[in-house]
Amino acid sequence: MSVDSCFLLIYILVLEYVGTRYRTWVSNLSIALFFGGGCVLLPWVALWISDWKWIMFATAVPSVLVFLTPFLVPESARWLISKGRVDKAVTVLKRFEKMNGNKIPDNVMEKFVTIAKTRIEKEEGISLIFKTPSLRIMVVFLIIAFMAVAVMFDGIIRMSENLGMDFFVTFAVTSATEIPSIIVLLFLLDRLGRRWLVFAPMMAAGILCLVTAFVPRGIISVSLAVTARFFNNMSYVSIIQWTPELMPTAVRASGASFVHITAFAAVIVSPFIVYSDNLWEGLSLIIVGVVGLAGASLALFLPETKGQRMPQTLDDWKELAKKKFYVRNTS
Repeated sequence: MSVDSCFLLIYILVLEYVGTRYRTWVSNLSIALFFGGGCVLLPWVALWISDWKWIMFATAVPSVLVFLTPFLVPESARWLISKGRVDKAVTVLKRFEKMNGNKIPDNVMEKFVTIAKTRIEKEEGISLIFKTPSLRIMVVFLIIAFMAVAVMFDGIIRMSENLGMDFFVTFAVTSATEIPSIIVLLFLLDRLGRRWLVFAPMMAAGILCLVTAFVPRGIISVSLAVTARFFNNMSYVSIIQWTPELMPTAVRASGASFVHITAFAAVIVSPFIVYSDNLWEGLSLIIVGVVGLAGASLALFLPETKGQRMPQTLDDWKELAKKKFYVRNTS
């Protein structure tokens, strides 16, 4: 309930408060440095402590800092507007004026308040997705694509023990790909777009998993798996950013959480996929590879959000949805 949901909520706040030009850099550089760095450190912390109870304690204690969040992080002005709380949104923007040392011109603020009062969404929460055909279709496609990315991500981690080298070394090396893969992504995501950077890296990762299934266990299989993880990381981070960008403000948090939770339900099968190696060595890699190739293909049917403002209202979403053929007659 906490890890993915809390991460997603603060991630959405960052996306909403940063201009379109800097959205990719600000949101993804933090993942590269902190998530990637944590993954690299984790196996060595585990070896150093060597007691699972104290490992749980050591990794849980830093989370206490989350209690400071409501006092330090401002509420989403976009969300406040969608709920009709315009005065509160203005208060948040005034806070940003002080932090940034820049004053919003009075005429701009007055125009903002006037427009904001007309942009209250009648539909609320997750029900908006199910009541809107174009949103419903998009979410189904997005969930399946996310499932494929998540299953491959989790599967490669769990396969670290089956690749013929020390588990801790393999885990650390594959995790270390987080940092360079996301840095590469930072330079490509706003050039090539979300659609292609979910699809193409996942296709490469899927092919590498299939090849890995038929090579001897050891340095070669680990090298191929590390490369597959490198490409999978790119797709994973791309789809994390893409998901809230596709949602209108009124349903952004609940909709993105719904996609995440539903997609990550697929990860339940990961241990069974890895266990399939007991039937035939390499079967787990074949399954993960096929899942990746099939699921990632659906990314090509989703609207591109590169250089686009995130949709504020349902009408904004419908305009974005018109750019893909499968929603033109179902908006």
